[in-house]
Amino acid sequence: FVMSKEREIISIVEECDARALNYLVSHVKLGLLFYKIKDHNNFNSQYRSELIQLLAVVRLPILTVMSRVIVLHALQLIKLRANPRAEYWVRNVILNTHQDDLSELKTLTDAKGDYFCMNKLIHDDIKSAVTRQDILTHIRKEATVQQHHIQMGTTKKNKNKKHKIQSWRKVLSDVDDTLSSSGGSYPAGIDKRYPKKVVYPGVLAFYRELDLGIQGPAEWPKNRVGNLVFLSARPHVYKDVSENINHAKFARLRVKADGRQGLHTTPSLLAGDLASGTEYMMRNDMEPLALKKFDNFKRYVAIYPEYKHCFVCDNGQGDVRAGEMMLDAFPYEFEALYVHIVKDVTKTHGYCPERWKEKGLNPCFFRTYPEAALDAVKRQPPLIRIVGLRRVCEETVQDFYTIEKKKWQSQKQKAERRMELNQNLYEVNNYMSSLDLAPVPMIMAEQIWSNGEKVRTPYGIAVIQGFDSATDMYDVLLDWRPLTKQLEEHLATEEKKREEKKREKKPPRRPKNSDASVTSLETVVESEEHEEEKGGHLKDIIKALEESDNNLNTVKISNLTPPDKRLDKVTGGNRRLDINRNEPVLDIIADFKDPSVESMNHARAKVQSILITKYTPPVLPRVRDTSKKRFSFWGPKSETKNNNNNNNIRKAIFNAGERCKTDYGPGIIEEYQEERGIVVVKMVGWKAMAYLNEESVEIVSKGILKSLFARTNSKALEFPYAEGTKIKTPFGEGKVVRPLPLPTTKSTGKDDDVQTIGIALSNWSLADDKHPIIYCTVETAQRWRENKGKEGKSFSGGIFSVFGLLSKPFQRTVRQPLEKKVAPQPVFEQYYKDGAAVSTSFGPGQVKQFRDGDGFYEVTLVKWKLKNDSFAQAILRRDDISHRVAAGCIEGYPVLTNMGLIGILASVDPTTGVHIVTIPTAGLVCYLQPDSLVRPLKAAVGEEVLTAYGDGKVSKYQIENDTYEIKLIGWGGNATLYAKAETFNRAGDGTKTRDDAFGIKWLFNMLFFSSDKQNASDNTTRSRSNSLVSLSVLSTSAR
Repeated sequence: FVMSKEREIISIVEECDARALNYLVSHVKLGLLFYKIKDHNNFNSQYRSELIQLLAVVRLPILTVMSRVIVLHALQLIKLRANPRAEYWVRNVILNTHQDDLSELKTLTDAKGDYFCMNKLIHDDIKSAVTRQDILTHIRKEATVQQHHIQMGTTKKNKNKKHKIQSWRKVLSDVDDTLSSSGGSYPAGIDKRYPKKVVYPGVLAFYRELDLGIQGPAEWPKNRVGNLVFLSARPHVYKDVSENINHAKFARLRVKADGRQGLHTTPSLLAGDLASGTEYMMRNDMEPLALKKFDNFKRYVAIYPEYKHCFVCDNGQGDVRAGEMMLDAFPYEFEALYVHIVKDVTKTHGYCPERWKEKGLNPCFFRTYPEAALDAVKRQPPLIRIVGLRRVCEETVQDFYTIEKKKWQSQKQKAERRMELNQNLYEVNNYMSSLDLAPVPMIMAEQIWSNGEKVRTPYGIAVIQGFDSATDMYDVLLDWRPLTKQLEEHLATEEKKREEKKREKKPPRRPKNSDASVTSLETVVESEEHEEEKGGHLKDIIKALEESDNNLNTVKISNLTPPDKRLDKVTGGNRRLDINRNEPVLDIIADFKDPSVESMNHARAKVQSILITKYTPPVLPRVRDTSKKRFSFWGPKSETKNNNNNNNIRKAIFNAGERCKTDYGPGIIEEYQEERGIVVVKMVGWKAMAYLNEESVEIVSKGILKSLFARTNSKALEFPYAEGTKIKTPFGEGKVVRPLPLPTTKSTGKDDDVQTIGIALSNWSLADDKHPIIYCTVETAQRWRENKGKEGKSFSGGIFSVFGLLSKPFQRTVRQPLEKKVAPQPVFEQYYKDGAAVSTSFGPGQVKQFRDGDGFYEVTLVKWKLKNDSFAQAILRRDDISHRVAAGCIEGYPVLTNMGLIGILASVDPTTGVHIVTIPTAGLVCYLQPDSLVRPLKAAVGEEVLTAYGDGKVSKYQIENDTYEIKLIGWGGNATLYAKAETFNRAGDGTKTRDDAFGIKWLFNMLFFSSDKQNASDNTTRSRSNSLVSLSVLSTSAR
């Protein structure tokens, strides 16, 4: 039954006409149909292959471009590796599509909004390099024909179809900090100017206008497929997991929050990889990110060679560097580079204006998309139309209004972004006015403070009088009356409000049946505490400031008014204000309707909204209370009251050099200006000289009590209560910085309390130039004091003893004499010799010495150079060390030494790190350090090799150009091949056992088993002693 139905489906596809076939292909789930129809190998019924053969080969000419896209998508869904002929079918579909139809086929394949794009199909799904090359060659050939049509202005592609008139531009863009703000969320981006995940105002319109260009229709057609692709640094992880997140985001952007059109097309996505992302996150290296985006661009250009490419990115990561590489590799295909500024331009990765100028790269750095659109209009030739510039600006304003209020971190952030956009809109309007065109709308500000509301400004308390939404400026009435009057008015207003609230409260109802015996509770209302706190010593302060009220009534504002607009006299009404100036311009108001308000105590001003804050009651300054007189029996410079006349108080006398106390800290009197009542004080603890009134300076006298305490405590404290006691610890000299507290009469009642003292090690210095502190019991410190001078008995352990002491929990102190017991010392055997070259987890090192007491090695890290030109030291176990082998070198293979000699690395001594290198051509054995080996070689001189021209023997190695001279065998002895290492193979493996001039056996025979036959036949062979002598000279020179 199933096979009959499958046969029936195939018959329908074979017999239907072109219109019906295209309808069926576009209205069925073709991928699911391919999956359900099987190839029945047991019945010789290859129904799936037959169906695909019909659609991809036999009936392909009658399929439309959309139907061909569906067929390719279905093949991707069932995976090309599921059928051995799948790549052939894909190749046939693409190779039988030409010119504009081919461009449409590729664009529609990328505009499906999923993971299965044309880039994945050609570069990833197709495994055959021949098939891939055939497809790319066909694409380039058809692109050449299209470019000639564009250049010649050909109106027809063929007899029946007109050539498309469009800009032929692909718009490539980054995602984070270019399409939407990352909010500074690492590692996505660093832009904190806008809230997180907010789409930048005007960016979608800018994409659309770049895609629309200056050719073709003036507005974007509804059914047209766009040319937008995103180059993201977010890595491709598994299948389409990460890509689906971005595609879902793009789908939401198709429609904006207010119902307007969003993205003009469904974009495709080229993702990054884990390797480049890891390098950026771990090492902050942006070059791998740039290389990955450039690699994606190369693959994309190979698919779309007929298009120009415009790259929109940001300067937060490596996008600018990627754009530079795009221009270097594809100067004709790469059209423009737009860079969104999210950090200082000079800190852009790869920033080099001189190099860019030589290459002809002219990137446009912009902060808002109206600014980028203005640059696109001014370019020669322009990238977008002037009407497109207007649309970008209008949609920028609408996009800004649609950002939800709750997303803004503060009103200040919103106001700054509005001013930034308005600044660029203002530049656009200047350009429009130069062309006699109507201006674009500006972003109007929202009024936050209502008219008549009290607020605070940098110039004092004010009342809102009006608001200009175009400039975000408030007309305010500044209250410049004395603070005493403002505070009195505030307290009176608060009292009035409380009384009104009391009147609004209804009296409690009495019960109907009430007797005289029933008592009721009454509430006593007292004055509130906050009133006293706000007022302070209001009466005293008002009394003290009453004398200066008349002086405060005269207000001078000439310094706040611009020099060219100062008022010579007080005039009524308002002047026209210059709102383009940064500072507010103030007017004096002389014609108040309220007669109770004095004309010279108020002023009008225009203030920006970001400078206005919520109203807070006025606060009077704290005035020193001089009514309370100080009394002291022992003040040497103070005088007592005169009992006969309480109003006559003698002034204090201040002498130079005396210590004093001020509101700004302690100090020493430098000078006393008696006629002015000024005391010059040199501050203690910070470099400053203060000029203070007499009332602000208080002499610090020693006093009798202080003298008595000094005599009582004159006896010096002893250990462990004294600070500064020097103690020689196992870790070096130290002194007590935290002694025990003095014993008191109170006791905790616990005999087992352990009290510790702190000792600062003088020989140790930390990074902040401080000394580390160790904490120990008093008994331990006492033993250290008693053992002073007895080195080597109690002091052992080194750095690990310090860590052990700090990490070991304190044990209870046994209050009884301790018997001295000598613990058995462990015996450790030294494996790595002193001076051995070793490898550690911190890099290469050299063994300095071995500590047989604990089995640790002191290793000098040769790659860690400190500030004082010394090398870092590490204390390591044997398990953390391994013998060092020269980079890339393997035992038994040729190496090049720093003496220019080529030999075989016979072995490496693990205990010393010495590399034993045999030099067959010279008959030498070299004992070298790892650094003396320059690099590994493919073959040594005298070795046999296999080349493409036959067997040969290496006769010479040219170090300067890394080239081998090979004498070819079988060419009459006159043929010499100059070859690189990758063009030949080495015949031997370096461990031959024959008696020729290389290998382990040659080394052993030379050192220990030289035969009489060899001595008789070859008088030039060096003996072992002669080789060692020669090697000692070489080793000395190498070191």
